Amino acid sequence: MAKIASQTDRILHKMGRKVGAFGLVNYRRHPENKNYLVFNFNTMAEADMFESELTKRKIWFERDNEEVKEGVMYLFAVQEGSLDGVLNANAVVATAFKQPIFKNKLMRYSLLIFLALLTIIAIIGYVNNPQKVSEPVEQIDNDSL
Repeated sequence: MAKIASQTDRILHKMGRKVGAFGLVNYRRHPENKNYLVFNFNTMAEADMFESELTKRKIWFERDNEEVKEGVMYLFAVQEGSLDGVLNANAVVATAFKQPIFKNKLMRYSLLIFLALLTIIAIIGYVNNPQKVSEPVEQIDNDSL
């Protein structure tokens, strides 16, 4: 099932630390073999958990480590045919290791209070002056342009 890559294609220069357009996902297509997806993880704990999830689901994969200037990147190559099971395993790992966006509790609660106040102000504004919201919008005649 699992195969440790002896001579993996060095795809790090094409992948980088963050993957995807905005760095929101941790996988992309293999640059040379389009039938494979390459998943990357930044810590050994994430990689080990992903490996155990793949093994539990009986999904074939290839594992490799890459040295980068920030540390070690753990890579997994899986066939695209088993995508549903692999994405489920990836979601389990992401859920186990997710962290809050704002780690500072004061910042987190301040943002929530601020957004709640904005919502309350918007509701009060709507309730106090509903006729402005329901006034018809002036239509522009396209023929005159």
